[in-house]
Amino acid sequence: MPLSCTYSVAPAILEAAQPDDCLFMSFSFSCVAIFCLFGACILSACIVRGMIGLAVMDTPGHRSAHDTPTPKGGGVGVMLAFAGVLPVLMSLTGLPLFSLPACTLAAATLLLCAVSWLDDIYQWSPAIKFAAQCAAACLVVAGGMALPWPTPFVGAILSVLWLIFITNAVNFMDGLNGLISGCLCIAALCIAASATYLGVPALRWPALLMAFCLAGFLPFNFPHARIFLGDVGSQGCGLLAGAAALYIAARSPFPSGWVVGPALLFPLIYDVIFTLIRRKLARHSLVQAHRGHLYQVLHRSGLYAPAISCMEWAFTLWGMIIGCFVAPMPVLAGSLIAFLLVCLPQLVWTAFAILRTRQHKIGAW
Repeated sequence: MPLSCTYSVAPAILEAAQPDDCLFMSFSFSCVAIFCLFGACILSACIVRGMIGLAVMDTPGHRSAHDTPTPKGGGVGVMLAFAGVLPVLMSLTGLPLFSLPACTLAAATLLLCAVSWLDDIYQWSPAIKFAAQCAAACLVVAGGMALPWPTPFVGAILSVLWLIFITNAVNFMDGLNGLISGCLCIAALCIAASATYLGVPALRWPALLMAFCLAGFLPFNFPHARIFLGDVGSQGCGLLAGAAALYIAARSPFPSGWVVGPALLFPLIYDVIFTLIRRKLARHSLVQAHRGHLYQVLHRSGLYAPAISCMEWAFTLWGMIIGCFVAPMPVLAGSLIAFLLVCLPQLVWTAFAILRTRQHKIGAW
């Protein structure tokens, strides 16, 4: 059976050209690629606007931050724009379009988004969503996007667990205007800006594309929400964010390069882990819906929602700075320093949340 071709004509044309022609053609390819990014942003915004008209409503519940029914499914615009423009962008920039990791990641994202969108409509059992997350994570790892350490087998297991955890973390944190879409947009821009430095230049254009797709959605969700991402957006973006972190950890030549992904996503990771531990100690159900996340507690205390989201954006940027700073360090030193530095603002944030709950009685959390 013939192998699928992963060869792009763009590098071959550039290689065969004269130096002046090569420079001009490289500039031309970059211009077209940038045009694709803005096109994706506009396409995402147009689909999101259409989803508002479709009106698949998110009715407020006891854990909701909004008071009136609001459309959900804005993630359909983000994911469709990303999926539609990515093949064109990869061809233009010489990235292998039909490589096994790319194909399995695409299949996993499609599976998870399809199940999530149907869940947005029909409210399926959590067991179905979890099964889809597990299947998607296994697909990504089976395609070769996995940690090679401490052994390939253990690394594969850790990679599956990481993908499932971060997909759920993003989903859990998607409860306030602009929080998740803004955090992931900034994270994508940070990855694109530092991809060459980290030794993973292949992530530059896909990360930029995701940032532009999220930018097309963000005006409809922040500071006032006309539509939410929904599970289709939060889980799809969560899986891609987790996969990008795995790619950096596996491919970066820096000893502590693996720290970058977790540091970048640490505001989400910390809030979820802190909440799970606190609820466990309080003997509350870990699977029951609640309003006990730090961002929810702060919002319930009367803090302005956009201010909370902006702080989470700042924490995301801080995590990327720390990740890039410690990446060249030895593994043990880099990991320890990164953990301490990303934890510090989160501990201050937690102390502030506890102080707010004492000053503004919000009930059990």
